[in-house]
Amino acid sequence: MLLRILVVSFVGYFSNACFAQALPIYSYHIDPPFHVDNARDDLSQHWVKHFNEFQQDTKLSLVTIDRPALNALIEAGKPYLILWANPIWFASRDAKIKASEPIFWDADIWISRSESKLPYTGPEDLFGLTMGGRQGYFYKGVNEWVEQGKIIRHDALSDAANLARLRNGKLDVFVMSRSSFLYWQAQDVMDTRALYVAQSAHDAYTRHVLVSPHHHQLLPLLNRFIDSLTHNPNWQSDLVRWGVKDLTNPFDLELDELDGLKLSAPTEPNPADD
Repeated sequence: MLLRILVVSFVGYFSNACFAQALPIYSYHIDPPFHVDNARDDLSQHWVKHFNEFQQDTKLSLVTIDRPALNALIEAGKPYLILWANPIWFASRDAKIKASEPIFWDADIWISRSESKLPYTGPEDLFGLTMGGRQGYFYKGVNEWVEQGKIIRHDALSDAANLARLRNGKLDVFVMSRSSFLYWQAQDVMDTRALYVAQSAHDAYTRHVLVSPHHHQLLPLLNRFIDSLTHNPNWQSDLVRWGVKDLTNPFDLELDELDGLKLSAPTEPNPADD
């Protein structure tokens, strides 16, 4: 009798493992903590690992993809799951897109040198300055003034490249995500002591898993998992390690950042620029 129970248990486990649904989940973020070059260890990989340990029915594999390729995949009507994104950024490409519950909040912030601080309150504070942006990104409220010549904009492929140009005087200020700046501080990979972070963010937003119509049935599972992360000590340790623990709670954002969420849409690549 005991042997039969063991055999049935083994067969059941083997069947679940064999028939688990295997799906890619895409991330187009190339900056830490979401992606760390030449490393097997970053926040995206940990998120996927925790999800796969949470349940046995769906196994996700992380795929890093650039934004234009992801845009093409969506517009071709193919199935997708996108990690760390906001539905506003993709709604124009797929009207049926749905989003999970928020994983955490984030914001785009302005970085300047401590000896020439930029007390940013709005785009007009950038008039006559040279700002660093990200290639292909649209900055609401800023792009219009760039086009009119009020602000000079130079783009880079990474935050690290913009930081280097800020330090050598080629930029007056640049914009980056708060999560990446917190990672710099937590990991001490960049010397941030000589940098000034403006109290008012350019905007604030939530990060989710975005789901194509092919995978809408996964939303309840994704939401249960995201909810469970609040009580997952390993995930909480990951957030502390990567420096983004405070971003899990909107009350940890500055008031100006929360106001920014109401005033402006999230900043991401402009569909026309992709």
